[in-house]
Amino acid sequence: MSQLTINNVRIAGMSACVPATVEDNRTLPIYKDENDALKVIASTGIERHHKVDSGTTASDLTVKAVERLLEEMGWKPEDVDCFAYVCTSRDYIAPQTACVLQDRLKLRSDCCVFDLPFGCSGWVYGMSIVASMMSHGTLKRAILVAAETNTQNRNPRDTTVRPLFGDAATATALEYDSERSHPMNFMYGVDGKGFDAVWAPYGGMRNPVTIESLEEKEVSPGVFRRGVDMIVNGMDVFGFAIKQPPRSLKELIATFNIDIETVDLLLLHQANRFIDEKIRKAIKIPPEKTPYCLEEYGNVTSASIPLTMVTRCHDKLSGGNEQHCLACGFGVGLAWASMEFYAGGLKMCDVITY
Repeated sequence: MSQLTINNVRIAGMSACVPATVEDNRTLPIYKDENDALKVIASTGIERHHKVDSGTTASDLTVKAVERLLEEMGWKPEDVDCFAYVCTSRDYIAPQTACVLQDRLKLRSDCCVFDLPFGCSGWVYGMSIVASMMSHGTLKRAILVAAETNTQNRNPRDTTVRPLFGDAATATALEYDSERSHPMNFMYGVDGKGFDAVWAPYGGMRNPVTIESLEEKEVSPGVFRRGVDMIVNGMDVFGFAIKQPPRSLKELIATFNIDIETVDLLLLHQANRFIDEKIRKAIKIPPEKTPYCLEEYGNVTSASIPLTMVTRCHDKLSGGNEQHCLACGFGVGLAWASMEFYAGGLKMCDVITY
């Protein structure tokens, strides 16, 4: 059982940026009629999502989110000691996008920057990595970005993915604080046998891009894909998601002796309302303590938990009363990670559109 406790670090602020363009699932041209669209909405809870325009990348959304967060925090770029970029739709195969963003954001040349190519569990994994580095006290301030432009690598004619995924960038400010911080507790897991449950078969070093991989084919009625497009095997993901996340949260609760009655917020990866409700019920958290933003933003992978916090928990997290929170990210990998933390008095920015 992989577990971790981190002391002396707290969340200090959060921001988010989403594209201005919105696609409504009711009017997507991939459906025969509105009834087909309504069936998808009913089964997933996703009504619409935000989509970047051609030429806009996750790093472009990130710049807006980070600049807004720095302004709200009263930080200068040179105040940031560590910058971590959680994203799979990065600008280039090489170099790391964090290096590109160091220059665009005018961070110090001796700032610690790196990419973390995690998917749906990425914000929780990123929190544990960055906070662990900071816990020694030499890195005082950090920004953790969780961003994705899912619509760029999903085929727009694929009815299994287009209604589900959206684009967003989030930024979380972390501070070393030995006086006001609470311990952060983590549990991790992965089932690599299911690596192809969510994947793009071509485009990496195992299966490089070929002319054939760029040809669009109808793989089943109404579902068109190229070899470089992301594929989601729905039943494999569903079976995984209703089993491992609740098990992980239960292990977190048992290992760290968490009194479930004291939990204020359950923050789940926003993949599917039905799946998340199964997880919520499994650990007996009331519905009013489980916020959702997927109806408006869809599945934004690693950005989904922090986007939920920014858009649905603004008042609670910016208020003076600390919120006792559980979070669980799960998906691509197939990987999962659960977390216990406290947050209150945060600098919470309103969501930005770009």
